[in-house]
Amino acid sequence: MKGKNYLLAGLMALCLLTVIGRSEAKELIFNMGYGKVQVIDVGTDELLPDIAIKGWAREAAASADKKFLYVTANRHLIHKIDLKEMRVVKSINMHDEEWDRFIFGMELVEDGKTAYVHLLPRRIKGGDQVVVGSPIVAQIDLETGKILRSIEVPFGVSYLAYVKNKQTLYAVGQDITMIDVAGREMKLSGLYPMFDKGINMLPLFTYAEENNGVALLPYGIGEASGLLSIDTHTGAITETMIKSPMMVYGAMYSPDMKKAYANMDELYVVDLATQTVTSSQSIPTGTTFSLMTSADGKKIYLQGGANITIYDAQTLKVIKVLHMSTDGMLLRRVSM
Repeated sequence: MKGKNYLLAGLMALCLLTVIGRSEAKELIFNMGYGKVQVIDVGTDELLPDIAIKGWAREAAASADKKFLYVTANRHLIHKIDLKEMRVVKSINMHDEEWDRFIFGMELVEDGKTAYVHLLPRRIKGGDQVVVGSPIVAQIDLETGKILRSIEVPFGVSYLAYVKNKQTLYAVGQDITMIDVAGREMKLSGLYPMFDKGINMLPLFTYAEENNGVALLPYGIGEASGLLSIDTHTGAITETMIKSPMMVYGAMYSPDMKKAYANMDELYVVDLATQTVTSSQSIPTGTTFSLMTSADGKKIYLQGGANITIYDAQTLKVIKVLHMSTDGMLLRRVSM
C-alpha cells in the first residue's frame, strides 16, 4: 500500500510540473524597431516591456534552444538578447579598423555558436574616396564577431536560407547562389537563375523558421505575380504563379500549407491548389511590410510603420490595432 501511495504521489507531482510548464510557456512576437525591440504576448495581444538596443533593428533569428534572439542593428551590430531576462547581454560590431562591413542577411548555425552573414564591405580611402569591396558570405563567431571563413558572392544578396540536411546555404539576390558549407572551405555549388527569367523580388521580409521551414518569397514577372519557395529541409525551390494580380512585400503559409497570406496595401488570401486570390481586405492603417501568423494560424499580424494590425485569419476582420512607440520593418515569432 505504501508503494502505491508513493507511486500516486509521484504521478501527481509529475502532472503538476507539466501544468506549471505549460502555464509558463509563451508565444511571443518581436517587433524590430528603432532603439528597441518590442514584444507582443500572442496569448493576450498585450505589449510586454521593451528591450533596449542600440540602433535600428533589421534581421533577427532565435537560437535553436530558444534561449537567445540575435538581432542585427544599424546594419553592422549584432545584439544577443537573453529571452529569459529580456535584455541585451552582448553586442558585437562587424566594423573593424580597415573595413566597415554591412549586414544584409543572417542565418544561425545549429550549434548556436556561429552564424552565416552576408557582408558588404566599404572603406574611405585618402579621406574622401569611397571604396566598396566585394560582397561576401561569411561564417562568424557570435561571441567575438571574428570571420572564420568566407566566400565572394554576387552583388545584391539580401536573404540567406540555410538547408541543414544538405549543408548548403542559399544566398538570394538577383539569382539564388548555392554555397556548399560542409567542408573546411566554403564553395559555390550551384545557381538558380531568376534575373534571366525576368523574376523580380525584394526578399527583405522573409522567414523560414516560423513558416514550416519554408522561405516564401513573393515575386513579379511583368504584371504577373508569383510565390517562390525554398524548402530548408530538402533544398527544393518551387515557383508558383498566381492567376490573380497582387502587389505584396511578404507572404506566409497557413499551418496546413494549403493557403498563403500576402501583404502590402492589402491583405490577400491565396488558395495554393487553384493558384488564385480567394479573399482580400484593404488595410486600414496603410502600407504594411512584415507579416506574421500565430503558431496555430488563427491570427495574422501585419506590421506597418508604427502600427501592428491583428486580424482573425478565418474572417479577415481586424481584432486589434497596436499603436507602437517606434517604427519597425520586421516581425519574428518565438515559442518558448
